[in-house]
Amino acid sequence: MSNTAESRRIGDVAAELGVATHVLRHWEDVGVLVPPRAPGGQRIYGGDLIVRARLVQLCQRAGLSLAEIKDLFAVRSRTRRVAVFADKQAELRTRVDDLTRTIDFLAHVLRCTHPIVDECPDCVEFSRGGS
Repeated sequence: MSNTAESRRIGDVAAELGVATHVLRHWEDVGVLVPPRAPGGQRIYGGDLIVRARLVQLCQRAGLSLAEIKDLFAVRSRTRRVAVFADKQAELRTRVDDLTRTIDFLAHVLRCTHPIVDECPDCVEFSRGGS
């Protein structure tokens, strides 16, 4: 644990991270973020755990499950970590490409002059996966 001067309680950490306290308790229950306890039983978060909590959030945004995140924190293999993150990066790139095509379709529909979308050759082409 980090020194006491930078140790914080669950409510403060939750507010800083923009999550509810039950999220931090859940992360503790699944073993992703386990803070030490003060003599009175309160969870105490040092700077190192706050950094780890932010990493958990980034990993979740990347699409990793809590089980995957726990595994990545436990495994010291760079090879394993690179493989997991490369897979997630590829998935995200595919999602970005799909979203870009969807945005392009919506932009076209907004300026399309055909009275019915399925009468528009460009809209039909979008439906076939083209752009």
